[in-house]
Amino acid sequence: MAVNPDTSLPNRHRLVIGATGAGKSQLIRELIPASGVCLLGWDTDEDHPGHHYASRAAYAKAVAAALRSGRPFRLLWAGANDLKTWEWWCGLAFAALDGRRPTELLVEELADVSPTAGKASPAFGELIRRARKYNGGLTLATQRGTEISKTVYTQCAEYWIGRVEATDLRHMERLTALPADRIAGIDNLHYVRKRGADVTFHRLEFHGKRRYLTELTD
Repeated sequence: MAVNPDTSLPNRHRLVIGATGAGKSQLIRELIPASGVCLLGWDTDEDHPGHHYASRAAYAKAVAAALRSGRPFRLLWAGANDLKTWEWWCGLAFAALDGRRPTELLVEELADVSPTAGKASPAFGELIRRARKYNGGLTLATQRGTEISKTVYTQCAEYWIGRVEATDLRHMERLTALPADRIAGIDNLHYVRKRGADVTFHRLEFHGKRRYLTELTD
């Protein structure tokens, strides 16, 4: 069970939306440090660095050992991609949280485990609503913004919107208050960031093996 709640902690939940090839995984690698963090992830396509597991028992054992160690870790689920397993992972992730230790919770392709666009599934709903006060910050990625639970939109404090499918344009227009044609013009590796009333524009750039996230003037 999550321990040491602290209601003064800020909301670090963010949603990253972009069609395939938009650069979501590259952006997330910039947003979450590659080392020095405690990270639990749902990464069934193995898009991110870390230790991947396809056995529930092995994953749960690795999480327990990592928590006892007190050291940074990157432990990612790469096994079954079904709702039952998703609910199990969400429950395990919530139980691992400690208000005295910041933990990153990374979820790739959220739409794949979203049964409806309505209320979140039970364990996921508890995780996204309660993780903040236990120092958990969710980074949720999806290709299809219209297919994920509305609970995500009410609980996230920050949104990163890249190139999206035409079916998502109106939804993103309402979210950002930007015109649909402006959103339709977003290129790969370009993102609109919205936090509160602030909207900024960014581009991922690569110089050799180095990656940079640059804020643009619109």
